Amino acid sequence: DDVYFRGLLGDRLLVKDANNTPTLVNVSDAISNTRLIALYFSAHWCGPCRGFTPLLIEFYDYLKNEVAPTHGLELIFVSSDRDEAQFQQYYQKMPFAAIPFSDRPLAQRIKSQFAVQGIPSLVVIDSLSGRIVVSQDESRRLVHQACQMGEPAIERLFLSWLENVPDESRSMIEILELSCAEAENNATKTSENDSIMNSKAESYLRRAEGRHEDGKHTPTSQELLAARVKKIFTKLVAEGTEPNTAGAQAIQQATIECKHSPTTSLDEGLVLGKRQNYSQDDTNFVKIVSEEMYTLHSNDKSLVLGVLVVAKKYIANVQKDPSNPRFRTFRLGNKVFDQITSKLGGVNLLTSLGFSCFHSDVDFMASIPLSMDLELMSTVVEKIIDKYTD
Repeated sequence: DDVYFRGLLGDRLLVKDANNTPTLVNVSDAISNTRLIALYFSAHWCGPCRGFTPLLIEFYDYLKNEVAPTHGLELIFVSSDRDEAQFQQYYQKMPFAAIPFSDRPLAQRIKSQFAVQGIPSLVVIDSLSGRIVVSQDESRRLVHQACQMGEPAIERLFLSWLENVPDESRSMIEILELSCAEAENNATKTSENDSIMNSKAESYLRRAEGRHEDGKHTPTSQELLAARVKKIFTKLVAEGTEPNTAGAQAIQQATIECKHSPTTSLDEGLVLGKRQNYSQDDTNFVKIVSEEMYTLHSNDKSLVLGVLVVAKKYIANVQKDPSNPRFRTFRLGNKVFDQITSKLGGVNLLTSLGFSCFHSDVDFMASIPLSMDLELMSTVVEKIIDKYTD
């Protein structure tokens, strides 16, 4: 809600450009593509702050560059420095946005609003509802632990924070994703090459979603939720509810209704392809392939672990929604998978885990076949990870 965040953060924030030069930017623009906002209360004169800030920079940079360049976490520095010179000296080292030092009453009001008693302090809030996702009592400790444990722990912490956002915010994101998917689908129809690729990738996994044999469309759960939100929103506005309030209430009510509605099972249908079963015996095969990669890279455990950690993340995503092809298929050319394909032996290790690789007319693809036992895949990956973390 732009009105809420302008009231909280003021009209403009200092934002660093590519040359690390701070410029004043409208608040709505500064936080427009973020899911979480972290308010960092700190000052140059504070010893513990100077110790924690480098860890927070490491945390932020990894998320921004590797995990979620957009729709991730935005940090905002709220200074308790004693003068402008101290603020400039301290802020120069930070990649974050900041409340301008000249607006001291605003900074003090933010501290009071979140009951900040001491520094350093970090409060993480949902960018849609403004609600606290992680309190100042635990966020600093969690960041410190994650940085000590390495990059995979930083990503896990960020994803766990996303799980803490209110249900109505999660529903709003799903609706926005649905709208984007529909827009992308309409645009794709104008591109013959993209249509071919999408058709092949979808048919590789299952029939087109929401389509019966007679050609009639069955609404997906997201479409039903979106329709219900629209209906409730229209009714509330007609009754005189302010639109922003009506939107939040509609999403909340529709989410509760969907939670208590019976789930829809998939229709029977024909799945064509190669059946692949996984067993405990495959653990030995994976061990052999991982040892080969380990040897290829002069006994560098980190490279083998890198492949396994990425594989584990994709398996975990599929376990959340096994029937969704968005989680089961992915381009080998994307930034995350490049951590596997760029390493000699990485693709062999991936396929030994049960992943399938194929090509479309546009890109090489990887997928987790429908016949795979996801729990067993996850167990095998964890066993091999344990072997290389001992």
